[in-house]
Amino acid sequence: LTPIVFVLSRLGISPDMLSFASVGFGIGFCLFAPFQFTVAFWLLIASIICDGLDGVEARFRGTNTDRGAFTDMFCDEAVVAFSVAGMAWKGLIHPVLAILFVFTYTAIVIFLVFHRLLHVTSHLIVRPSRMLLYLAIALYFFFSINLLNYLLLTYLLALPLLSLSFWRLRKAL
Repeated sequence: LTPIVFVLSRLGISPDMLSFASVGFGIGFCLFAPFQFTVAFWLLIASIICDGLDGVEARFRGTNTDRGAFTDMFCDEAVVAFSVAGMAWKGLIHPVLAILFVFTYTAIVIFLVFHRLLHVTSHLIVRPSRMLLYLAIALYFFFSINLLNYLLLTYLLALPLLSLSFWRLRKAL
């Protein structure tokens, strides 16, 4: 990846620009998913590539900061939300399940940031993998196998972890 980030760096494309581009591609996925799923899928792939390159470029430039990590986290959250929204709009994820998942996923990620800032243990608290979500979307794209509702139902098992996280943080305040 070093040659790619070297070229991006020379072109003046910053890690934050890659993060924001990732969100743009995620929005494109959401808007195209119900109507042109092939276009939407490749926009999601472009989003994932941008997401993978932003941190690599920041380390390459020596500019990896908390501000950049915060931007990356926010952009990752947005892409997850737009991805789930697009799949729900397409009718492949139950809307209530989509809302519950986006809430749970976002809350866990935010709480994990608070754990880090407040130096509170996050032992046993795990966040659902967004890459598995993207893999499930790819499984649907390539093989028409829709496991998205099952995956998101499984991810909702993280709700008790959200409660554990809440109580640990509350105790620390």
